[in-house]
Amino acid sequence: MSSWLQKQVNEQPDHPAFYWEDEVWSFAEVAQEIKRWTSLFSIEIPSKEKRVGLFSRNSKEMYFSILALWELGKELVLLNTHLSLQELHYQLTDAKVNMVVVSTENISRLSELNQITLIEMTQPNITGSSSFEHLSGYQLDATASIMYTSGTTGNPKGVVQCFSNHLASALATQENMAITEEDCWLCPVPLFHISGLSIIIRQLALGCSLRLYNKFDAEIVTNDLAENRGTVISVVSIMLQELLENYPNKGYSEKFKAMLLGGGPISPKALEKCESYGIPVIQSYGMTETCSQVVALSFEDAAKKMGSAGRPLLGMTLKIVDEEEKNRLPNEVGEILLKGKNVIRQYLNGERWRAVKWTTDGWFKTGDMGYLDEDGYLYLVSRLSELIISGGENIYPTEIEHVLQEFPGVKEVAVVGESDEKWGAVPVAYIVGETKITVENINKFAKKYLARYKLPKRIYLCHSLPKTANGKLAKHRLTSIEREAFLSK
Repeated sequence: MSSWLQKQVNEQPDHPAFYWEDEVWSFAEVAQEIKRWTSLFSIEIPSKEKRVGLFSRNSKEMYFSILALWELGKELVLLNTHLSLQELHYQLTDAKVNMVVVSTENISRLSELNQITLIEMTQPNITGSSSFEHLSGYQLDATASIMYTSGTTGNPKGVVQCFSNHLASALATQENMAITEEDCWLCPVPLFHISGLSIIIRQLALGCSLRLYNKFDAEIVTNDLAENRGTVISVVSIMLQELLENYPNKGYSEKFKAMLLGGGPISPKALEKCESYGIPVIQSYGMTETCSQVVALSFEDAAKKMGSAGRPLLGMTLKIVDEEEKNRLPNEVGEILLKGKNVIRQYLNGERWRAVKWTTDGWFKTGDMGYLDEDGYLYLVSRLSELIISGGENIYPTEIEHVLQEFPGVKEVAVVGESDEKWGAVPVAYIVGETKITVENINKFAKKYLARYKLPKRIYLCHSLPKTANGKLAKHRLTSIEREAFLSK
C-alpha cells in the first residue's frame, strides 16, 4: 500500500493538515517537510536498522519524525518520557533497539544509556531529495509501532501494532463519529501513547486536520474550542474535569462536535455537568492492544445510556464470560473478550502470553470486568486485577468511587484493595478534595449509599493522586510505599 500521506497530498494538497502553536502546514507542505526529514534519517540510520526508538514529548519535531520514519519503513518503539532509566533500559533491550531519535532536551538524560546511539530530533538543514515512491512504509501487515503496557504486574509487555490494526481503528472511528476532512482533531494527549498516535493515524487515513499541543493546558484548549480551532478533542477524565472548570460563558464554537473520552470511567456528576452545558461527550473503551477505542457511545445514545461505554464499533465483536469462558447473561458481570481487526495479533517476544491473553479460538482477554445490558451496551466495572474479594464478596472499586465523588468538595477518588487478615482484602479510599472535608463526614455520607462490606475501611486524604503521562490514574502506585508521597501531611 502506498504512503497514506502521499494519498492526502494527491487528493487535497492545499488542505490544512497540521497546526502547532502559531504555525500551520498543508498536506503538501507536510510532505515537503517529511522529505527533508527522511533525507536526514536516511543518512543517520542504516537501512538494516529496522526498529527505531522515539523519545520526546509532543512537539512538531516529534510529529515530523514519526511520519518520516514511517515513510522509511521503520518500526517505531514509542517510549514514555516519564520512565526511569532502568525502565527504559529494559524496554530498549527487550525490543532490541540500537538507535533512538531523541528530543534535544532529553539527550543528556538518555546519554547514560550506553548501549544505544542517539539521533537528535532537530530540524534538518538539508533540502529534501528522497521520494515517496521508492519507500516501503505503510504496508498493512507491517509493524507500525510498538508500545509497552504499564506493567502493573511484572515487566511491561511490548504491544505490536500493525498498520492494519491502526487503519481498522481509524475507519471505525470515522463511522461512529462521522469524521470528515473538514474536522480538526485537537491532541493534548501524548503521541507516545495510543490516544495520541491514533490521532495522527486518523489524520493520514481520513484526511482531517490535527492540532498538536506540547501538553494539556485547560485555558489554552478552552480558548481554542471557543474560537473554532478544533471540532473534536481526545481527553481523559482529569482533563475533562479541568475543562468543565474553565467552561466559557459563551460556550464552545458551534462547529464543535464532541469530546472523545478514554482512559477510565468518569463520575456521573461530571457527565451531568457536560449535559447541562450541552457538551457532547463520547465515552469510549479501548486499550493499547486494540489501537485505541473499540467500543463507544454514539451521539444519539449519550443521554439515554449515561455511564455506558457504548456498543462495539465497526468490525469489532465483544462478549462477557465467566472464569470458565462461558458466556454471561445480560447484566451479569464477567471478563470482557474482544475480536476484530483492531486487536493486535501478538506481543513482542511474547509467545508465553499466547495462552494467557488469547482463547484457543482467537478471542483477546482484556483483563477488564464489565457487563452488557439487554440492548448490548457495555458497562465497565473494574480491572480484573483491581477486583477486591473481601470475605468472599466481589467489590468493584468504581462503584465506591462514584459514590465518594458525589460528596461536596471531593475532586478525585481512587479506591484500591489492601490485604486484611480477617477478610483477605478490604477497600480503602484515597481522596483529593477541599481542605474543609473530613474523614468522619465522608464516612457518614458513604454509609447512606454503600453496603457495609463495601465501605472503605480506611480513608486517606491526599494532595494529589499518581498519574501516568497520559493523565490516567496509576492505582498500582497506591499499593506500594510510593503512596506516602501523595498523602496530605
